[in-house]
Amino acid sequence: MTQNIIVLGGGMVGSAMAKDLKISGFGVTVADRDIQLREVFAEFGVDFLPADFTNSSELSALIHNFDFVIGAVPGFMGFNTLKIVIESGKNIVDISFMPEDAKSLEPLAKQYGVTAIVDAGVAPGLSNLYFGHALSIFDELQSAKCYVGGLPQHPQPPWFYKSGFSPIDVIEEYTRPARLVENGEIITKPAMSEIEQINFPGVGELDAFNSDGLRSLLEFPVPDMVEKTLRFPGHVQQIIALRDAGKLNPDQVKETAASLIDAWKPGTLDRDQTIMRLEFSGIVSGESKHIFYNLHDTYDEVNKITSMARTTGYTCTAVLNLLHSENNHTPGVFNLEDLAKKKENVSYILQYLQDRNISLTENSIKLEQEV
Repeated sequence: MTQNIIVLGGGMVGSAMAKDLKISGFGVTVADRDIQLREVFAEFGVDFLPADFTNSSELSALIHNFDFVIGAVPGFMGFNTLKIVIESGKNIVDISFMPEDAKSLEPLAKQYGVTAIVDAGVAPGLSNLYFGHALSIFDELQSAKCYVGGLPQHPQPPWFYKSGFSPIDVIEEYTRPARLVENGEIITKPAMSEIEQINFPGVGELDAFNSDGLRSLLEFPVPDMVEKTLRFPGHVQQIIALRDAGKLNPDQVKETAASLIDAWKPGTLDRDQTIMRLEFSGIVSGESKHIFYNLHDTYDEVNKITSMARTTGYTCTAVLNLLHSENNHTPGVFNLEDLAKKKENVSYILQYLQDRNISLTENSIKLEQEV
């Protein structure tokens, strides 16, 4: 029997996931408030339902006849949407970058017998899977770092940036205080602080700055961890100027985001790329070792899908397929580092991505041999 999935949110990532799931043989419906999307999805054989995600009774009724739910709503409404889905007794895989702690819904998920897998995008998401995988590789994992960014392939002034999603969600990365781990203690630093330069093969020099992407990884048993967002030089300096002028304050941030929509919106000829570097240091078989992984994914010219939609969306659909393939679902709220506890889960997700031409290269260095 065909399993029916409803995708809550029909934006760039939501549409990529819907198409991928349809090709995989699922019955797929997209729900969104923008009714003009109906015709867009009809071309791919994907059904469409208009929806108001802020109306709890309407949302609960909307998902009633579906086997699985994918959450792809803006971060500010992600937590409440997740809560309604759980209370409706539906298993969900979610990519919403919600500021709240999704783990606080664990008792509710167990009460309703629901499996909820959250932060199932590229970062957080795929990065978490590698953090969990690294924990099994190292006898003692001492340091873990994630550098990640969605960037234009051909950056142009003045912003050297194009947005793969809503500017208000992008600005959230620039305003939310960054939590990281130093010497085993969780500490908070301002967003966009501690700017450093890294050189990425095939891309060039990039600025990396503190952002709040560790989330569930903050409780990971690693004494030093950080996540940094990547941008081309010149971008974050302008954002800092906006912040210092008060333009990112709560009373002005929506107006600021609205003013950036046109400037950051990709044109028909713009192409994006996703850059991620994961660095792990520690002890392996008695030796000090540094292992790092690089991801460099680009716009899909054949299917006209952005790289950010590919890397975020296909990670999510990989997890959905994994959840569907398992006969027994454990109730609770899980992240991808939880899935990494089983090697077969890691292999499944990475193979799923590789089948869609998304992969990370691995390199390692014995630190005692460095000069």
